[in-house]
Amino acid sequence: MIHALIQNLHHWDQMLCLQIFAFNGRKTTDRIMVFATRLGDGYIYPLIGMFIIILNPVMIKSLVPAALIAFAIELPGHKLLKQTIRRTRPCHILPQIKNLVSLPDEFSFPSGHTASAFLMATVISTFYPALIIPNFLMAALIGLSRIYNGVHYPGDVIVGSLIGIISAKIGLIIVM
Repeated sequence: MIHALIQNLHHWDQMLCLQIFAFNGRKTTDRIMVFATRLGDGYIYPLIGMFIIILNPVMIKSLVPAALIAFAIELPGHKLLKQTIRRTRPCHILPQIKNLVSLPDEFSFPSGHTASAFLMATVISTFYPALIIPNFLMAALIGLSRIYNGVHYPGDVIVGSLIGIISAKIGLIIVM
C-alpha cells in the first residue's frame, strides 16, 4: 500500500514537472528563471547578511546567529536526505527535460536551493515583517526555477521549502 502511494506521488510529480518544463523556450522567461536559480546558489546570502548588519548593526546579535544556526541544520540535513533517498533528477530520467543550469550534485531530493531560499525568507521576515511577501515570493520563484530549469521535481521543491522553514524556526528558537 505504501509502495503504491509512493509510486502514485512520483507519477504526479513527474506529470507536474513536465507541465512546468513545457513553458521553456521563451527567451525572457528562460533568462529570468536561470537568474532566479543563480540567486539561490547561496552567494547572495552572506551579502544580504552584511547589508543588514550595515543598515542595522544590532542584528549581528540575533538575525545573523539565527541564520547561521539554521544553515548549520539545513545544509547537512538536506545533504543527508539526498544521499539517503538518492532520487534521480528529472533531466536524467525524462527524455523531454533538459537541464538549463548546471547541476550542483547528482541527486534531486530535496532541493537545497529551495531550502536555503525559504530559510532566508523565514529568518529575514521574522525580523522585518514588512518584507514577508517579497521574501517568500523570491523564495517561491527560486523553487519554481529549479523545476522550470529541469533539475528538480515539484515534490523536491516542496520538501526543500519545508526543510528551510523548519531549520529557520529552530535557529530562531535557539537564538531568541
